[in-house]
Amino acid sequence: MKVIHKEKIMVCVHYGPHGERLIRRGIQLSELIGAPLYVLNVESSDSDEYNQSKEMFMTVWKRLAEEAGAEFMVRKRRGRKTTDVIVEAAEEKEVTQIIIGQSAQTLWQELTKRNFVNELISKMKMMDLHVVAVQRMRAGLEETHEEGVISYLVKTGDTYQLSDEPNGPDSIKGKYFHELHTEFENGLFRFEQDGKARYLHICEGVLTDPL
Repeated sequence: MKVIHKEKIMVCVHYGPHGERLIRRGIQLSELIGAPLYVLNVESSDSDEYNQSKEMFMTVWKRLAEEAGAEFMVRKRRGRKTTDVIVEAAEEKEVTQIIIGQSAQTLWQELTKRNFVNELISKMKMMDLHVVAVQRMRAGLEETHEEGVISYLVKTGDTYQLSDEPNGPDSIKGKYFHELHTEFENGLFRFEQDGKARYLHICEGVLTDPL
């Protein structure tokens, strides 16, 4: 007798504006195949230090998950690899499909250090992996951000701050996309590097991604 396994979907989100779009992708797939949905956030830090930008994203994600009838989960790494935490949560919930996002400036910072996708696949058992290209999600940037305006990243000490005017030879010209529904300078800064567009995260007017 053939055993039929019920599909279960888990979306993995980190901190950034693309998390909402990943969750919506998961909701669409969940509704399409009638599968339960889980949303997982892996804490990269083990500390309980308050982060206003992080809390803003978490509030939106929790609301989306609740409206979709999904379970929202937060797991701390506690010195482990992110891939191990993801697989552990997936096995606990008997998940069959995992959704993650990938880009040159990935929300999962470990992608800059190793091949995250291959590492995750090697640890998954009886699960399918959906890798959503952030480049595709950027086509809908107007859904989550205001129209881009010419701005500059100005070096101040060891950091870069968002500015309307250049200041010094290290200033970087680009476009700033302010995130909707926030009064703070939170959003994305786009500029050209080696002929390719790069998107960097801005939190309260300060660059948070490595150049």
